Amino acid sequence: MNLRQLEVFHAIIRAGSVTGAARDLNVTQPAISAVLKHTEQQLNMKLFERVSGRLQPTPEAIILLPDVENVFARIDTIRRLAHSLRDGRAGQIVIATSPTLVNAFLPQAVASLRKQGPDMKIYVRSLPTPLAIDRVSRREADIGIVYGPVEEPSVTSERFVCSEIVCALREDHPLATEPKIDTVMLANEPVISMGASTFLGHTIIETCRRESLEAPRVGVEASSSLAACMMVQAGAGVALIDRITEVAQHSDGVVFRPFVPRIVIEVVLLFPRDRPRSRATRRLVALLKELAPVGFRMQDGAGRSE
Repeated sequence: MNLRQLEVFHAIIRAGSVTGAARDLNVTQPAISAVLKHTEQQLNMKLFERVSGRLQPTPEAIILLPDVENVFARIDTIRRLAHSLRDGRAGQIVIATSPTLVNAFLPQAVASLRKQGPDMKIYVRSLPTPLAIDRVSRREADIGIVYGPVEEPSVTSERFVCSEIVCALREDHPLATEPKIDTVMLANEPVISMGASTFLGHTIIETCRRESLEAPRVGVEASSSLAACMMVQAGAGVALIDRITEVAQHSDGVVFRPFVPRIVIEVVLLFPRDRPRSRATRRLVALLKELAPVGFRMQDGAGRSE
């Protein structure tokens, strides 16, 4: 029995007549009769007998009924799931991002996404920028939130927000009273920052080189701006970090000062190339842009080291 034959069989069982089944399926009565006749010929057995003007299922049909009911229960489940996917209330989304950015932008966006789609599964992968890019490139993540620009042909990128490098200090540090912090001021300070192999660490070193300045010597390498900020709070030194950390964590006793030379950095959204974006992905992008702090929103011409 194919699905159409099962559908007709199921409709006649529920309606108790060919006429009722035709009405429920929005087809003609002869069409229902033809399908039923063909089905009984294929099976070489009767499925219904007419008793007192109504079609009654035969014992063989009654034996078939539980399995047929299971089929249509599954179809109903698939139908409801499809509607949920259409409305963005179900499905799943995998997000790959760096430790600093996951704390800055995702908590509120994920909370809002869950309210809109309580049945949705959300996977957040906190990874170093190269690994986050790789996950998106290999289509193991639906969206990436990383520092840009990204030169990877298997992904597409969309500019998201703009930030800059700042110096984080304990509020009782002698340099905390300065309006700006430059490389000379940090010459004898224990500096906490990202390593030279990371995007932020490499950007600081390259910008200082272009400006013919000696890059601050990093005494403690941190895995993220957030970790560096926590070390500042504990008194381990001063840190050169992404200003987004101010959003990610309100650090009591820590102040942030502009760093000279000014280093502007951009954050981009990544997507697998040549792959349609799911409703959940599109909804997350809209939430991220809506919830991004005004002071970080991308402006034309932003995203260059100055």
